[in-house]
Amino acid sequence: VQDFFEKLDKVLKENEIPWENVYNMDEKGIQLGGGRKSNGHHFFFSRDGRQNYKIHGGTLELVTVIECISAVSSSIPPKFIFAGMTVDPESCDVHPNIFLTTSENGWSNDFLCTEWFRKTFIPQTRAQNQTGKPILLICDGHGSHMTVNMIELTVENQIHLLCLPPHTTHRLQPLDVGVFGPM
Repeated sequence: VQDFFEKLDKVLKENEIPWENVYNMDEKGIQLGGGRKSNGHHFFFSRDGRQNYKIHGGTLELVTVIECISAVSSSIPPKFIFAGMTVDPESCDVHPNIFLTTSENGWSNDFLCTEWFRKTFIPQTRAQNQTGKPILLICDGHGSHMTVNMIELTVENQIHLLCLPPHTTHRLQPLDVGVFGPM
């Protein structure tokens, strides 16, 4: 953990990154359904990687949300990933800055994470960047955050990427601790 904070301090100082240009992103799977309309099947889902489980009905649907906040409390519009082949935007009453997409299982993947980064994070942080200084994005070390395409985009756009140490996000990841924790 100390090594992470030393790296954070170093990247901030060496690149003169102001706090308003420091962002944190995370993904959270949200389970929808499982209420009274159960088909009799039940599944066990791990909660936060701990060894305790909840039982749910078989009508669950997973939706993943990609969220991003800055160190000074501004936010980037979220991206919701639904299970399935398509989402009909006409059937959803959604703010134009909220993005909806799909994956086969409702989880994020390399392509969807890079698409969010290119189409949402870069334009939004550029628009909010009053100083013209580089940007720092802090995230967990999930493979979809460290693809060749993501790294190329960071270099092209003066964005530094810093990963949280493994197995510490439940304590260090601001979105896990403050936003997603109550979910």
